[in-house]
Amino acid sequence: MMVKKFRIILITIIIILVMPLFLGYTYYADIAALDSTKFTIKDIRLQEPGLTYCDLKIYINFHNPSDRDVSELTAVFDIYIADNYVGKGSLSKFSISANSSAEKDTSVTIYYANVAVAVVDGIKKGNFDLTIKGTASGNVLFGFLTVSDKFEATKFYP
Repeated sequence: MMVKKFRIILITIIIILVMPLFLGYTYYADIAALDSTKFTIKDIRLQEPGLTYCDLKIYINFHNPSDRDVSELTAVFDIYIADNYVGKGSLSKFSISANSSAEKDTSVTIYYANVAVAVVDGIKKGNFDLTIKGTASGNVLFGFLTVSDKFEATKFYP
């Protein structure tokens, strides 16, 4: 009877000590996976240049080089052309498997009245650099917590 009680107490102590270690490891490994994710602008396409506006389609590549999945990643970002703020963009939830990449796209309408003349000239000539600066958020610790990380990517068009 005494040996049985001792085993139960020993198993309980081991569980109490091992669980925080396991959860801590999982938390930091998930954060490391999110931190190591790279963001690049793969392509920019001028969809519909008009007299007062243009539509841009921005293709963003997310590369996860870690051995852990990044789950329910979202992103919100500001868009700059030639260092001039032109609008906001966002991407809804998606996941990236370990050691893989995912491509997402978003469309943005830019109204010429809201940007500098130099930016409009660059867009009309098809000669500009586009930068996105924002925050990506992903789930960690089995989806119980959400962690955010800032990112920035630039691409020259065309």
